[in-house]
Amino acid sequence: MRLIGQGVTPIRLESSSTGPASLSPRAGGAKLRRNEVLSFTREMAHLKQANMPLDRALTLLRDTAATERLKHFISALEEGIRGGKSLYASLLPFERDFGKQYLVLIRAGETSGSLGVVLKELAARLETDDKLRNYVISSMTYPIILLVVSVLSVTLLLAFVVPQFREIFDSMGDALPYSTRLIIGFSDFLRFHWMAILAALAVALFFFSRWSASDSGRTHLHGILIEMPLLGNVIKNLQFAVYFRTFGSLLQRGVPMVDALRISLDTLTNAALRKDFEPLVGVVKSGKRLSTGFVSRHFDKSGTPQLVRVAEETGQMETTLLGLADRYEDQGRRTMDRVLATMEPLIIILLGALVAFIIVAILGGVLSINETI
Repeated sequence: MRLIGQGVTPIRLESSSTGPASLSPRAGGAKLRRNEVLSFTREMAHLKQANMPLDRALTLLRDTAATERLKHFISALEEGIRGGKSLYASLLPFERDFGKQYLVLIRAGETSGSLGVVLKELAARLETDDKLRNYVISSMTYPIILLVVSVLSVTLLLAFVVPQFREIFDSMGDALPYSTRLIIGFSDFLRFHWMAILAALAVALFFFSRWSASDSGRTHLHGILIEMPLLGNVIKNLQFAVYFRTFGSLLQRGVPMVDALRISLDTLTNAALRKDFEPLVGVVKSGKRLSTGFVSRHFDKSGTPQLVRVAEETGQMETTLLGLADRYEDQGRRTMDRVLATMEPLIIILLGALVAFIIVAILGGVLSINETI
């Protein structure tokens, strides 16, 4: 009846189980990758800035999609738009891919008529988050490779080099230095029980993964991480940066404070920090000032509660929160640089000391044989 009222005459009816309208939200693959979400958002922002209608923009993006997964996603989105849904409603089945924050900002942009501006801001934020993630990964790659090589080097020494001196040392018995006997004992244990060691490590990793997957285990583990020297500060600062940036952006787009707090809470991947921030929602719902809820020990000597209180009094909450996000991100990067500057030489020194101990122990055994002769 709606179509006829618009002067359109239906000539064929098809079941939704057939034809292009049957595209499911998961047709064509699994979860969208981060680069696909970023590419879609960036291109949509450009097209909306050029005042292109939403359905035409989606058609163009579908035709130029780089992957089949992205093409199926845009096709499903296009069907929702052509069916009369808003972009927010069409994106709801893909909340797992985009996150609640993304969808809320899309809804705010559609409501205020500034969808193009919101998409541009989302693209910029996704690029910033991607750069931060790549910075952390690239910064940790070298220390991890160095640590793995160190463990392999010591293992090869104990498993293949030390046994070459075993026959020479057998006749000496207790006459060998204690360090030599200790290294030979470690070597024998590694060679004769390597299967048991691997099995024990596998079992330990299995139970550790099960424990860390539970709520109590994850909270306890994350609490230990944020209490570690230097590394704990890196985790906290980067988590605070994401939290305050999300909170400020949502308030900037007119999202109510209680909803903004709930959505920002979802950006905290550290369970211990998330538990500390959960009471903020109750504080605001009860009518109290937001600044009264920032009593966490993590903000001691940071000045954050005072800045939030001043922002409430001056009405500059969004600007203050975004400024806090930039400050915490900068602190996190600088602390990360200090951690890496400390970690790399520390691993090299420990590896050198361990290898030197093994070599000195072997040489000590050889010298003791010469003295005996």
